[in-house]
Order: sequence, then structure tokens, then C-alpha cells
Amino acid sequence: MSNTLPHPTFGETEPLIRDLIARAPHLINPRSGIANDFINQYNEALLLLENLPVLLPEMIDELLAWKPKTYVAYFESSPLSGGDVAIRVYELIDDDFRSTFEKRIAVMNAIAQQAIYLIRAMHSKAGDLKSEQVECFCRVISKRLRIEIEKAVDLINHGGDEPKETSQVMADRLMATVADVKSS
Repeated sequence: MSNTLPHPTFGETEPLIRDLIARAPHLINPRSGIANDFINQYNEALLLLENLPVLLPEMIDELLAWKPKTYVAYFESSPLSGGDVAIRVYELIDDDFRSTFEKRIAVMNAIAQQAIYLIRAMHSKAGDLKSEQVECFCRVISKRLRIEIEKAVDLINHGGDEPKETSQVMADRLMATVADVKSS
């Protein structure tokens, strides 16, 4: 795997970008110039949606309060060191690549916010929400959000390049290898 950004021609800003990434090597992915940590807010929404049927009523307020943050707002409010660097690099990456990334984020926002809107409506109508009322919906919407999260992670980890295999294909391949080793 090379250590280059997906759009390595940044003209005069390229040395600055490389210097900034070197100052936050564990935060910013050098393939894309984007920090994986940003996706954690969507993993949180996914966790809340997946577990809502099991953890009702305890988790309903937390889910209904969830709101996405923009990349910049996320790192402005993050306690992580290097957040300022993540913002600066993000501002310098290729406009087309950043636009592609932001479109992917917009899809995740739409899925999560629509799910929350519908759960809020069910909750308001039913009063006390029962797990049977949301179980199927949460399972379906969680699967859809997980797919979009994986696409965003692939974009961050592989830049503009397509990944060689999805994480699910990799997990299946590794599990098959482990099973083969155990049976030998």
C-alpha cells in the first residue's frame, strides 16, 4: 500500500499536507487525508439502532438525541489531539475527492436521521415503544446504515481506489482459513 493521497498533485500545498499528516499519523489516513475517527459518530448511531429493540426503553432517549456533526464540527468538539490538523488537512484535500466523501456522508446522515424521525413518530404514537414494534425496522435500517458506513470507511482507507475486498469478504475468507487449519 503506498503512502500517497488519492490525488497526489496538490501543487504548492502538497508539502504542507504531508507535513500536517506527519504530525497526526495515527489520526489521519495518508491514503485519503481523512481521519477514520469521524466515522465513529455513525458507528454510535448504528449501535443505538441495532440495540434499540433489546434495550428499550433505556436507549430511546439517547437515540432520539443523536445528531450528526460535520467533519469540521466533529473535530472542533473532539478531545483528540490532532483535531486541528485533521481540519486543516481536510480543507486542503482535492475538492472533487472531498465532495465525493461529503456525498457519502450525506447518505449516512439521511439514513440515520430518517430512522430517528420514524422511531420518534412511532414512539409518540405508541407512548411506550415495544421492541416488537421496532425490531424489524431497526434490523433493516441498521443493515443499510452499515453498508454505507463500510463504503465511507473504504473511501477513507483506500482513497479513490476500490478496495481489493470488502471487510465481510475478508472476514469470510479468514474464517474459512481458520476452519481449514483446525480441520487439518
